[in-house]
Amino acid sequence: MPKQAKIERKDVLNAAAEIVRREGEDGVNARAIAKALGCSTQPVYSLFRNMEELKAALTEEAKKRYRAHIDGYLAKGGPSRYQSYGMGFVRFARDEKGLFRFLFLGKPITDPFFGDIVREMMAEYRMTEETARAFHADMSVFSFGLAILVNGNSDVLTEEDISDAFAREFFALYGLYFPERERFWEKL
Repeated sequence: MPKQAKIERKDVLNAAAEIVRREGEDGVNARAIAKALGCSTQPVYSLFRNMEELKAALTEEAKKRYRAHIDGYLAKGGPSRYQSYGMGFVRFARDEKGLFRFLFLGKPITDPFFGDIVREMMAEYRMTEETARAFHADMSVFSFGLAILVNGNSDVLTEEDISDAFAREFFALYGLYFPERERFWEKL
C-alpha cells in the first residue's frame, strides 16, 4: 500500500473551501474535511486547534480569493480603479457562490478591502475621506444587490450589463454628491 502524502494546512483549507462551495458553511466539519482528503480527522486537528481556528483561516483564504478577483479587474485597467473593485466583488459573488456567502452573508458585512477602496476614491475622484466613506457606503448597497442577484442566478446579467449598471449608479451618485463639479462622464 503506498504511503499517503503529508497533509498540510493548505490541503485542509482547500478541502474546506470546496465543501463550502458545494454544501455551504454548515457542511464544514472535521469529518467532512477528512473524508474529502481521504484521511482520519487527526491531521485536521493536528493542524488546527479547533473548528473556530479552521474557519478563521478559511475566512482569510476566502479573502485571498476575493482579492484575486479584484486584482484581475485592476490588471485589466477598466474605466476606473473604483469600478474594478466593484466588478471584482460581483464576479467573486458569481464565481465563488459558497465562499461569497461564507464571507459576506449571515455576518456583519465588512469588506476587507474597504480602506483600499476609500484611498482609491480619494485619489481618483478628489474626495475627502469622509465623503469617500459615505459615497462608498451608498454605492455598496447597489453593489451588494448586484452581487446577491448574480450569486443566486449567474446568467441573469452579462459582464457588460454589470459594468453599465455600475457606471449608471456611480454617475448618479457622483452628481448627487458633487452637483457643482463638471460632469466628466459626458465627455466619455
